[in-house]
Amino acid sequence: MKRLSKYALASVALIILLVLASCSTGEEEQSVTIGVYGGDWEASIKESLDNFEEETGINVNVIAGTDVEWYMKMRAADGSNVPYDLLILQPDTIQRAMSADLLEPLDEEKVPHLADLYDSVQQRFEKDGKEYAAAFSMGQLGIAYAPDAVENVPESWLDLANEEYQGQIGLSSPSYSAGLQFFSGVTQEIGGEEGNPEDIDKTFEELKKINKNVVAYPDNPGTIQTLLDRGEISIIPFWDGRIFALQDAGMDIDFVYPEDGTVAAVASWAMMKNAPNEENAYKLLDYLSSPEVHSMYSEKSYYGMANENTQYSDAIKDKIEVGEEQFASLKWVDYEVSTGKVSEWTNRWSRELGE
Repeated sequence: MKRLSKYALASVALIILLVLASCSTGEEEQSVTIGVYGGDWEASIKESLDNFEEETGINVNVIAGTDVEWYMKMRAADGSNVPYDLLILQPDTIQRAMSADLLEPLDEEKVPHLADLYDSVQQRFEKDGKEYAAAFSMGQLGIAYAPDAVENVPESWLDLANEEYQGQIGLSSPSYSAGLQFFSGVTQEIGGEEGNPEDIDKTFEELKKINKNVVAYPDNPGTIQTLLDRGEISIIPFWDGRIFALQDAGMDIDFVYPEDGTVAAVASWAMMKNAPNEENAYKLLDYLSSPEVHSMYSEKSYYGMANENTQYSDAIKDKIEVGEEQFASLKWVDYEVSTGKVSEWTNRWSRELGE
C-alpha cells in the first residue's frame, strides 16, 4: 500500500505539473511584448495599450528603450529567440533592420488598417513589393521661433543666414537627430545629395553663413527648451509636435513649416522576424494603426499621424500640416549614406563651425 501510495502521489504531482505548464503556455500565448520610447512617449501611448488589453485580454509587456539598444539586441538574436514582437523605430533603424533581414514583411490581410496609411510614407518602408513597417507618428522638422523676438519669420532653411537673425539662432550638430535632419534639409534645399562629397562641401559653405548668427549648439530637447525659455535663443530647427506642446504649456513660441519642405521625423511600428507572439502582435499592430489610436496619440503628442482618417481636435488641426500632399513633399534623410558619414560630418562641423 505504501508503494502504491507513492505511485499515486507521483501521478498526482505529474498531473499538477502538466496543468501548471498548460496554464503557463496559455498565458504566454495571450501576451505580446513591445518596445517604446520612455518618458512622454510611453505616457502618451499608455491609454491605448490599456484599452487594447481590456478589449482583447492580451497582456502587453512594455519595454522602454531606444533604437540603438533594440537594434543591438535584434542583431544578437538574428531572428532566433527575439526578445520583442513589435518595436517603434526611426527610419534609419528600419532601413538597417530590413537590410539585415531582421524584420517580418507585414501581412496586409492581418493588418487591414495598413491600407489607410499614407501611400507616400509607406513607400519608404517597401522592399520587393512588401511593406516592413507601419507608419505612426509623423514628426516634421521645421523652424521654431519666438514671435516677440523675430520680426520677419524665416520661410526657408537658407533664410537662417539673413543678417537680421544675428545672435538669435541655436543649431544642433549632425550627431543629434534633429541636427542631422537639418543638415539633410540644407543639402537638399541647395539641390544636393548626401552621397556626393561636392554637395556636402556646398552644404558646409551654407552652414558657415548661418553660423554667423548662431549663439548656441544644443544637442538634446531639454537644453533646447531651456534656451528658448530663457530667451537665449529665439530661432532653432526643431520638431513641430515638440513646439506645439511647449505652446500649450504656456511658452511664447511658434513654428513655421519651411516652404522648401520639412524633414521627416517619422516613428513607425515594425514586427520582428520570428516574433514569439506573432498572432497577438498582428492584432496589436492593426489596433495601433487604427484612426482611433492615431487620434488619441495625436491629442497627447501634438503630432500629425500616418492614418489618413485620423480625426484631430480643433486645438491641433489648426496648427499641424498633414495630408498626402504635405507628406509627399517631405524631405527624408538618406540614412544609407548618413549612417556611415555622421561622425565625419560632426567632426567637420566642430572644426569649421567652431562649436
